[in-house]
Amino acid sequence: MESKINTDQFLATRLKNGDHSAFEELYATYHQLLYSVAFKYLKSAAAAEDAVHETFVRLWTHRDALDPLQGVRNYLFKTLKFYILNLIRNNKRMLVRNYEITYNAGEIHQETESAVIFNDYKKAVDTAINSLSAQKKHIFKMKSEQGLSNEEVAQRLGLSINTVKFQYSQASKALKSVLKLLFLLSVIVYKLFFS
Repeated sequence: MESKINTDQFLATRLKNGDHSAFEELYATYHQLLYSVAFKYLKSAAAAEDAVHETFVRLWTHRDALDPLQGVRNYLFKTLKFYILNLIRNNKRMLVRNYEITYNAGEIHQETESAVIFNDYKKAVDTAINSLSAQKKHIFKMKSEQGLSNEEVAQRLGLSINTVKFQYSQASKALKSVLKLLFLLSVIVYKLFFS
């Protein structure tokens, strides 16, 4: 174990000095391990690979700030963790934003064709929401439509915060898959008829 730490510290020193071969050694040593962690949370090979790539890019661009005594392992795992957390948070924000646009943009769509597309989109989202269990649907609407926090929802429904977070996450995943499918269908229709 100690030799692994010393190797890590030695590679960190070399990397800090701009040594490309040290970077390649670190990549070979940690790539698969970081990928496994990323895949566990992101459930997508492409997203996990992107996360690992971004982690190593950040390592290279911030190599001057490395502390060789700390080595590189902790830096890599912390960077990966923050990248994944930001990605998950941003995906949830995007889902909520899409949901809000669906419900608040109805007045903007005046043209017949746009209105038809919008109504189809809204129906699909409504169907997806209505297919959720009663509790998930209620939690999702309280957070998305009323803008309540996890704590407020938990307090009003007499649930634990973790239950609210889990139920909201499950509802978000279900809606996200519907929105992805709608997007793909829109792209296919556009390519078939407009390109």
